[in-house]
Amino acid sequence: MLKILCVCGCGLGSSFAIEMSARAVLKKLDIDADIDHTTISEASAFKSDIILTQKTFADILNADASDEEKKRVIILNKLTDKVEIEQKIVAFLKERNMQGIPS
Repeated sequence: MLKILCVCGCGLGSSFAIEMSARAVLKKLDIDADIDHTTISEASAFKSDIILTQKTFADILNADASDEEKKRVIILNKLTDKVEIEQKIVAFLKERNMQGIPS
């Protein structure tokens, strides 16, 4: 099962908004995923395939990350834009030949 983490500064506002939009996208694409939201400071405690966040927090997450860990961070320009979220999740899955890619 795909594990997705939505990250923001406090773990409540924007990360929860990202999660709700991502849930709708995943349901539309019929992708089974475990999705959660958290703070930037707690993100490293979670195991995830994808991290959805904004650029500021992506820079923090990637500061000490390996090249492989950096690949799982998806930067969103418009945090609740379902079209952007869909495009970036589908591209991520296709690039890695992961299961759950919509046909």
